[in-house]
Amino acid sequence: MVTPFISYCKANHTLSPKFIKLIRSDAYILEVSRHQDLTQILQDTDSTFFLSSGLIRKYIEHQGKDITLDFLSEDNLLDSDLFKYQYLEGQELRLKALEDSRLIVMPHALINKLLRHCPESGFILKTLMTRKIYQLNEQAALSRIPDASSRYQIFCSLFSNPKRIPGKYLASYLGMRQETLSRIKASTELN
Repeated sequence: MVTPFISYCKANHTLSPKFIKLIRSDAYILEVSRHQDLTQILQDTDSTFFLSSGLIRKYIEHQGKDITLDFLSEDNLLDSDLFKYQYLEGQELRLKALEDSRLIVMPHALINKLLRHCPESGFILKTLMTRKIYQLNEQAALSRIPDASSRYQIFCSLFSNPKRIPGKYLASYLGMRQETLSRIKASTELN
């Protein structure tokens, strides 16, 4: 059932029958449970992953503390190559499902086939990369906003459903204590 990825691609570009056939024949589904650590699963696979449903937290452990780097929700891509790099003083990137999640797994061999045989693959890849770069720029800008309340409000406008994210992880992502986030949420709900 790789239809969500095909639908996502169709929304961005016309797809050839060959593109659809290759995705349907070579991609597969990976179901993960809430709270499952995905780090080893993704490290052991030479693949790209399309998150068709669920929520994943990307984080590192630094000086005994979890630091949330990102939240990935539907229509996001991950790649096993992410694990080739070290973060902040050699910290290992970690991934954890915050909800039951479904990923469409596309081995790199499939990606290479698509790029060789389906001209639209380049356009789709460019669209996905441009979207990811835009998201990263938004995150970088968000992290530099000095006012905690403004950071939270802007995050809420960028993330489709922030209530899905547990408070302790959201506070870590926004660079504030949980108590501060609770106060901001309470004052926002009053207004």
